Amino acid sequence: MTWNLMHLAAMLQRAEGISAHGNRRTEWDAGCRPDFPNPEHR
Repeated sequence: MTWNLMHLAAMLQRAEGISAHGNRRTEWDAGCRPDFPNPEHR
């Protein structure tokens, strides 16, 4: 388990943290949802 945690920490450090893609509350409140069709492309 120590090996896994150390390598996970190294991966997160290289990636500069956890990506917030798809997890932004402001975008969800604005109605941006990836599984809904985009009305602009009708």
